[in-house]
Amino acid sequence: LLEERLGLAAAWQAAHLVEEPDLYKYSTEDNIKSDGYPGLTTLYCIHEVYFRVRDPSNPGVSIIGLPNGQEFATAEGDFGFGQLDQEGYSIGTQLNIWTWMRESMAMLSRASTKTSGILTGVVQTVENAEEGHVGNKTMCKHPALRARRVPLPTFSGRVLREMQEKLCAKEKIERPPSTALWLCLDGKKTDWAMAQRIARRIADPGYTLRQFHADLSAFPELHLYLLEETPKAATDSKSSTGISSGRTIGDEYQRTIGAFFAIYWMMRLDIDGKRGFCNGVDADWKPVCLDKDTDQSVMFPEKRAAFENGAQWAAFQRLLIKAGLFEERKRANPFRSETMLVVNPDRVVSMLAITAIHDIMKMNLILPTVSRSHSPYHGYGGGDIVGDHDHALSYVMDHYADALPSYRDLSPTEKRAVQFSQCDLCFNHGWFVQAEAPPGAIFTKFREALIRDHKSQICQSDIAFYFVHWLTDLAGSEPTPLAGCEKFVTKFPLVVLNSFLRSFEFVEKIANHTETEVVEEYLKVRWLEAEPSLGPLPVGPCAITRMRLLCMAQVSAASVLKGFDALSFEDREVLCTEMSLTGCACQSFSSDLIPQDVVSPLVGPAFLVYYGPAFLQGLGNDSPVARLMVLAELYRCARSLWPASIARVDLNVTIRIDIIKTLSVEAIKEATMGGDAWVLVKHNEREAFVERSSRKKLNKMIAASAKFQVVDVSCL
Repeated sequence: LLEERLGLAAAWQAAHLVEEPDLYKYSTEDNIKSDGYPGLTTLYCIHEVYFRVRDPSNPGVSIIGLPNGQEFATAEGDFGFGQLDQEGYSIGTQLNIWTWMRESMAMLSRASTKTSGILTGVVQTVENAEEGHVGNKTMCKHPALRARRVPLPTFSGRVLREMQEKLCAKEKIERPPSTALWLCLDGKKTDWAMAQRIARRIADPGYTLRQFHADLSAFPELHLYLLEETPKAATDSKSSTGISSGRTIGDEYQRTIGAFFAIYWMMRLDIDGKRGFCNGVDADWKPVCLDKDTDQSVMFPEKRAAFENGAQWAAFQRLLIKAGLFEERKRANPFRSETMLVVNPDRVVSMLAITAIHDIMKMNLILPTVSRSHSPYHGYGGGDIVGDHDHALSYVMDHYADALPSYRDLSPTEKRAVQFSQCDLCFNHGWFVQAEAPPGAIFTKFREALIRDHKSQICQSDIAFYFVHWLTDLAGSEPTPLAGCEKFVTKFPLVVLNSFLRSFEFVEKIANHTETEVVEEYLKVRWLEAEPSLGPLPVGPCAITRMRLLCMAQVSAASVLKGFDALSFEDREVLCTEMSLTGCACQSFSSDLIPQDVVSPLVGPAFLVYYGPAFLQGLGNDSPVARLMVLAELYRCARSLWPASIARVDLNVTIRIDIIKTLSVEAIKEATMGGDAWVLVKHNEREAFVERSSRKKLNKMIAASAKFQVVDVSCL
């Protein structure tokens, strides 16, 4: 039964399930009116069989929604691609979506439904896929089991049947870059009138989340999220493509809807968006209000309340304005100047369009193949299937835009913004927010992408658009859209998110400013906005270093800055010099903020101490002076391996300190007392690693002419 109904192979069952024979029950219910055969009374023979999952945290049981108790899907009949026979689907082919529930509620559910099995209660059953009919909705009304996922579209069965028939047709014309992509979207058009209606109404108080969800059918690419693969381990199938016969189907759809909901809530922050973003919605799809509702279904209410109270909502709104989703207009008022926010429908439609298509290439069935005339493309040669889903979508947008209905009809300006949101900027946001890296390491590749790939046509609003898409995509990355933006609200450190939000408006300026100008302005603002206040901006040769240490140390900033003042002259000079280099040709920080010998001549390379912030933030019982002494010694060793040179002014070298980032100063010293040494080993022209070395290993490195420096910790 488990193999037939849930698609769980016998080998999988043996590995992950244990039957509890003592709990087996048998009962009958006679003279029951049948839902399946109206007018006939039925005798039900009920077998209750109990299984225990051996290890709910084992990755192998994720296919049945564990360990988080998520919904999962099963298919009865043939939904697989490449296996359709001449007779088509048999009557009764259906798609089932199952939900976990507590045992006590399972008993209640049995009173109202005759569905039984390893999970009690079918949440949604799409019966008779020939007609795409939806039936048997058995939703649990108990507050502790509030639905967290949206139902799959009511037309799921019909859409799957249509796509399968096209893909399995004996006579089909191969069409680049992906025949499957063309066939699945053949004849499909985006309903632009409905898309515009969404955009115009999205900030209307009367426009509900349920209406918004229904209107998303305007984007035909959403059907593609039903094309998820069959997990081999559970089905023991030889075929690796097709609709899942159980388990993961719909997860990418749920994540995409979650990203849509994030857009909806962010555009309504002054209405009900904050509550929806933080708390999700109730059974009527209305935002949950924690201070009024005693709804036990809301998980982590304390975290949600803290997020709602502590999030920088003004920064969210500023980002939306910068991205052009809102426009500021003057309100007609003869007595005082006022502005109001007005939705920009075209820009909102573009955001909805990129959200609809962003992850479609996670469906391996439709991945494109690179044409020889387009190769190489991001490392892929002619005839290669583009496996990276971001590059795959970019390839289709670059060369086969007509294949995507929700992209091809956008204006050239909006196409450019959407395409830019897909590009690989090689941008590490943490490096910028924490001032972990010099300007060149942070922004040079970013600027190269703007100039080389987009011919300097990208403006600040397009970069802001990129970050709005990044935010909403991450906000919806949990497949539980009705529970709010759980990734941010319950799993992402609020202080980090707020730092990201604050930094976006600076990153946007890279379109019109140099790397060093953007970083310097950001450092100054972080200093002036520090709490408690640190006073006026620092000046002098150590100013940039002080501002970088503030960002790197975060909550430990006050202690680290005091420790910096207590350093020896030699260590302080090393830090001031090395942390003031930019790694950019013809660029330096303002001359009154750095040592004069850094201003001229400009030299390199500049060093990025990878995990430097983590090393300073985790002070524990350590003296901040000792930590800074270690940091200075690492810079000193790095400079010995890479002597300063004018020719290397635009080179950025990474110093990896992974091995010591969580160690206390005492632990670092103890390693040397037993005869070992800490060494900085040059692995290549752009990277060096801190390693712990025995004397034997040290001798081998010397014999092999390895380039390294011993890190002197004797003075700690």
